[in-house]
Amino acid sequence: MLAPVLARLQAVPGVASARVDSSGRFFWISFRDGADAAGGTDRALGVLGTGARVLGSAEADGQRAAHGRGDPWLGPDDVMGLSFVESRLLSVRIAGDAERRLSISPDQREALAEAIRLELFAAMERVHGEGGRRSSGWIYVEWPAIAGAAIARCCEALDDDLRRGLAEFLPGFLAR
Repeated sequence: MLAPVLARLQAVPGVASARVDSSGRFFWISFRDGADAAGGTDRALGVLGTGARVLGSAEADGQRAAHGRGDPWLGPDDVMGLSFVESRLLSVRIAGDAERRLSISPDQREALAEAIRLELFAAMERVHGEGGRRSSGWIYVEWPAIAGAAIARCCEALDDDLRRGLAEFLPGFLAR
């Protein structure tokens, strides 16, 4: 999760602010005037872990240019909102796929999307409240339980055959 990573980055001596792009792939770290930026960069890379690197100037210029055109870079207080956006998009995508594969009605699709959204929101709030996870892979482990809770939440809108179909389809949707 991004909030704990941003908090660890902001704890690096000399860091004035740490932000992340909406993909969670790029971090924008600013240093206070007079800070040891080289040492801070090395410590920040340590926080980010294996595979982290400083962008070359052309790549960094491209990221800054995108930001200047409105590409959001999120601070620690903004990343929960990103989790909500991701949850909404994922719930619509999963429900749409279920509609195509299981021939559910538009009303059933909407009930399923809302049930998934509610369960994902609850999971995101819990994980953020617990301080996050070292990897976004936690969602793959927890997804079968989230999917089961979503099916139970919208069971009034589903007949027995559809519940069984969803019970077979949904848990594997985010399988790795």
